[in-house]
Amino acid sequence: MKQLFFRNSITLGILLVVFSELVAALLLWVGLLIAGIPVVDHVRWFAIAFVPPILLLRYYAKVQEYPLTLRAIICSVFVTFVAFIWFMVKYHYITL
Repeated sequence: MKQLFFRNSITLGILLVVFSELVAALLLWVGLLIAGIPVVDHVRWFAIAFVPPILLLRYYAKVQEYPLTLRAIICSVFVTFVAFIWFMVKYHYITL
């Protein structure tokens, strides 16, 4: 299992980003449900899910120096962020 995170591959970067965003969003969702706060009113708070991939990006850039994984992380964060902004604009949580 330890060798899984020490590879220089595109799939590793994509999986790391997707799973870290999902875990952060799930934790926020559970926290909102436990607190009794309606999730629909605070959809913008889910932008916090982009923090773990940014930290992964820094780790793989500074410590590991894996260029393929780093490129995959950058592209995945960009694509998921654009999708998040598109969702926010489409459903009028933010307006331009």
